Amino acid sequence: MPLPKYALAAAMALTMSAPALAQNRIGGVVRDETGSTIRGATVRAETGGTVSSAAPVTLTTATDDRGRFVFVVVRSGEWRLTIEAPGFDPQTVPLSVRIGGAAPNLDVKLDRRESPEAFGALAGIDAKSLSGQLAAAAVLYDEGRHDQALAAYREIKTRAPALSLVNMQIGNSLLAKKSYAEAETAFQEVLKNDAADTNGLFAMGALREAQGNSADAKSWYEKASGADAGWTRPLMKLAALAAAAGDRPTASRHLTRVIEIDAASPDGQNATALLKQ
Repeated sequence: MPLPKYALAAAMALTMSAPALAQNRIGGVVRDETGSTIRGATVRAETGGTVSSAAPVTLTTATDDRGRFVFVVVRSGEWRLTIEAPGFDPQTVPLSVRIGGAAPNLDVKLDRRESPEAFGALAGIDAKSLSGQLAAAAVLYDEGRHDQALAAYREIKTRAPALSLVNMQIGNSLLAKKSYAEAETAFQEVLKNDAADTNGLFAMGALREAQGNSADAKSWYEKASGADAGWTRPLMKLAALAAAAGDRPTASRHLTRVIEIDAASPDGQNATALLKQ
């Protein structure tokens, strides 16, 4: 027997009580044909904007002195990694990523070419420890050490302003600290560069929700969902807001859409369980 609307709202609140911006990591190491690691290779991660209806997202980093790289991502789906290094042919690697799933760990080999060329958004930047800095900052964020994470991300931004993920992570750290005005400035910087950036739109929804402004939060989550029809997180947040307002039909509609998009994902499984209550 279905639970009354207040029980659904309580269940939705419990389901969505995890951090608003769930994350996963894409990491790995880049090597040459001998197995030696390549320092300073540019690694670009992209999703959306091709065969799916998802809005495009691009993140850029560089390998450290041990050839390692890491990205923090907040979206499930099909990603494409492009790896470039001077003197080597670029390589593109397709990758499926699920938030809440196992973190992909890649071992990529690049083939040499005879005529090296200039490359990448990070050309000219000393990338010796850049990837290590990103990984360390992500650990600080995950551990709730938000002041230290914020300082680490700001240092990275100063060193490598071309890294598109840094403004978002700065905003997330400020949001976690409840520094709402500064968080909004960081998120608006993301949206200034791309008004349809789904992560920026979703982050603004999370900010407004944290401030207790459900109407504004709903508007931002709707924009995020409209910008990326294949992303389930905005729909889960919209369902939670509807349930909290006592609007069970709207909550059920959003949950049903989540299941249609990806029933096997963590969001899809949560939506299925909530609809059965």
